[in-house]
Amino acid sequence: MKLILVRHGHAGAYTQPDSERNLTETGKVQAEHTAAWLKQNYLPTQFVSSPYNRARQTLDIIAGQWHAPLPHAVYEGITPDADARRAFKGLAKWSEQAIAENGCLIIVCHMNLVAYLAQLLTGEYQAGFSLAEARVYDIDVWAAGAASEVARFIPEQAA
Repeated sequence: MKLILVRHGHAGAYTQPDSERNLTETGKVQAEHTAAWLKQNYLPTQFVSSPYNRARQTLDIIAGQWHAPLPHAVYEGITPDADARRAFKGLAKWSEQAIAENGCLIIVCHMNLVAYLAQLLTGEYQAGFSLAEARVYDIDVWAAGAASEVARFIPEQAA
């Protein structure tokens, strides 16, 4: 299956609570560029996002590229301060379903979690993700170290 990890686009100033931060206009454009690249190269079968506004907004832009609605879950376990190992275990139910269907799962979440998830997947150190960056992995079994990165896309960052 293909697993695609995406970091949300640029968000506004910090708020209390952090979960209410929204994408800026720049963040929306970044998400649109990532969405266009994904549409050109992949056919997702399901989506999972963090419950935080900026991640859900990024995913809404990405999912909007496909006219038919696709399954979308919001997972509380992939917020910015989430434990990566616990998140990895929690994502298994969607990942194992996508593997069984030879599907394509897109997960949208946050730094630092997204880099830690990538590290767990590949068993290799992963540098941080840029805003709205997408990394694509081949994976046949949901286990640490079982994935290999096959592509990545980084939208142009506005000054």
